[in-house]
Amino acid sequence: MKIPAPPFLVPPLSAVRHGDWLLRTTSGDAPLPRELLHWDYQTILELAAPVSVDRRAVTEACDLAWESGLAILVMVRSDRTNCEHMATRLELPMRENFDLAVELELPGETLGGRLTLETLLVAVNPLPTGVLGPQHAGSILWRQATYTYLEGVGSQFPTDAMDFAEAGMSPHAAWQFKIDTSEPDARFMASARLTLNSGHPAIVKLLAGATDPVTEQLLRTLNWDVMRQMAMAAIGSDDVQGLEPDVEASSVAGVLRNLLARVWPTQSTATLRQWLVTDPSRIELALQSAAKVVK
Repeated sequence: MKIPAPPFLVPPLSAVRHGDWLLRTTSGDAPLPRELLHWDYQTILELAAPVSVDRRAVTEACDLAWESGLAILVMVRSDRTNCEHMATRLELPMRENFDLAVELELPGETLGGRLTLETLLVAVNPLPTGVLGPQHAGSILWRQATYTYLEGVGSQFPTDAMDFAEAGMSPHAAWQFKIDTSEPDARFMASARLTLNSGHPAIVKLLAGATDPVTEQLLRTLNWDVMRQMAMAAIGSDDVQGLEPDVEASSVAGVLRNLLARVWPTQSTATLRQWLVTDPSRIELALQSAAKVVK
């Protein structure tokens, strides 16, 4: 892999120290995990990280005047929503060493899939003292990226919660998943909805972010059930049958076709429809395996 070399001097690694990102919850701060299993698009993701900068070391190593304007920026990217924006910008004061408490509040509707947090040290107003010093505003002197995966069911489509008993539905059911396939070209995010039963004690624990083994198994079962319903809708849809996988697809038919390709990458949609008639257990086994329904 080629590593790009900036056309100007950069500071030594010891000049900038970036602590681990922390996830802020009602029960306290915890290290940001590789996967956020309970995340959903209705939540606000609250993160914090300590960043320390040695201004003297940075300016001297980069041939910059002490008075140069420096700032810490955090860029946020989400591959599922294709959203990229600057989450925060903190100006560095005129001090030798400075500890910054970087805090972010990321609205869930802009997120999903792989979340990239890229912290940058930028010369916003460089005053070079030599020809090798950064000459242009916005020159990136240092960067560090962190990744996490927002894997909750709610990262795939809108999710809400209501008390099923009050709505006249079965109080013992835990969730309801609906997908409208009548308009195959409609946006998937506008055509699918998961509703959780807020009157069910197990769902109350799930919504509160519990991580005990019973709740983890409930979440795996939920993921499997939703995947199963989507797969059955996809196999039975003539509109899906005629499509090729497209990772950029956002329509109902396109997303359903991509699901089939993820579970059965080497099988055609016609083969899957035949299996559903002649050997449906083959379909069920593959879905259980793909959803990792049992840990």
